[in-house]
Amino acid sequence: MLKRKIALAMAGFMAVSAFPMNVMAEENGDKVNLTVMCAYASEDPHGQYVYQYADKFMEENPNVNIEIQAVSSNDIYTKLAAMATSPDDLPTLFFTSADQAPTLYDLGLMEDLKGYLDDETLGAFANGVVDACTYDDTMAFYPIDVQPLAMLYRTDRFEEKGLEVPKTWDEFLECAKALTEDSDGDGEVDQWGFSMVGSNNSSGQSRFMSYLWSNGCNLVTDNDGEWVADLGDNFTDLLKFWTDMNNEYGVVPTGITEVDYATAANYFAMGYTSMMLTGSNAIGVAYANNEELKGKIGSFPIPGDAAGTMLNAEGYALCSSASDEQKTAAVDFLKFFTNNDSDLMFWQSSGKIPATTEAQKAEYITGDDYKGYLQTIENGCIAPTTFAGISGLKSLLGDAYSSVFSGEATNEEAADTFASELDNLLEDYN
Repeated sequence: MLKRKIALAMAGFMAVSAFPMNVMAEENGDKVNLTVMCAYASEDPHGQYVYQYADKFMEENPNVNIEIQAVSSNDIYTKLAAMATSPDDLPTLFFTSADQAPTLYDLGLMEDLKGYLDDETLGAFANGVVDACTYDDTMAFYPIDVQPLAMLYRTDRFEEKGLEVPKTWDEFLECAKALTEDSDGDGEVDQWGFSMVGSNNSSGQSRFMSYLWSNGCNLVTDNDGEWVADLGDNFTDLLKFWTDMNNEYGVVPTGITEVDYATAANYFAMGYTSMMLTGSNAIGVAYANNEELKGKIGSFPIPGDAAGTMLNAEGYALCSSASDEQKTAAVDFLKFFTNNDSDLMFWQSSGKIPATTEAQKAEYITGDDYKGYLQTIENGCIAPTTFAGISGLKSLLGDAYSSVFSGEATNEEAADTFASELDNLLEDYN
């Protein structure tokens, strides 16, 4: 068995993990070969369990070979779109999430899973989860976990500063200012209030979009079957508030356009930042990199008057071009993945919330660290978007904030460009 090592060196921190990698056996008439394009597998610390679960499944099903293809979630959609014209090259299963699935569904890549899952399997998923995976009455992907966004924060630092959990974005900014400081007295800020993901990729774009949603900016709306822009009258002000956290107030780490999810999560884990807008997976990163944070992390819903996140189910889609034998074996593997490990190590180590009702009762989810995520689910999340141009919309959002961060455009110029480009995008999808 081959071994894979992931090395993470960031700001002097190094974490190395060795993962087993499945190797496809030689082709023969008795084998069903499955390929899985997987974002989970490229992530630490939970990626190892993807390989372990696949190995365990193959041990129990010797007629099946599984090849795990570890690909960043930010790259999967581009790769799949490029491969769509060559069905033979497509993987049997591929990672997706509620905010990206509409684009892949529109390309015709997703098999309807309802024809493969019985009522008992469907009934095991928690409330709203199947709906989060369904488009046009098609169950487009199999949910492994749910990832609503909420705000992680350092409870110990809030207590030290006498801060209360913010309910508005103005209150959030005041907390971020209070938590930004020169902690060692050398004249340089070395601790920031907000671990913003400022990179122009899916991770940064999704967080900015959730911030806009939480302020009542819906971006696009289905008006009797036609998609129309729904920016409200304050999009420019909202963009300015977001970019001012870097350009004006300095409450986010320097080099913001280079801060991707992994960097932001590690900044939080290493204590360089005190709040982070993120899915609960960042809890797993924090504890894996700094065990001393246990008991010092809490979470609260995204500030704002409106819901700021979808339920954000994540999981695997079954490729429509796979053979019948591959589809049957792949669905068996999906069911095995969610049920074979009573200790839920994939979910515990990652900080992800399981998609099934029974697994959501696990003890590891009951603390203050998950409180804001469970409260977010209870409060109600945004219905999953069915706009097939969601990837293009997010790209336009990323271009808007990136151009302001870099000084290439003012907030007004970036907002005007965004509105114009959004109109062009909507024309393509109407």
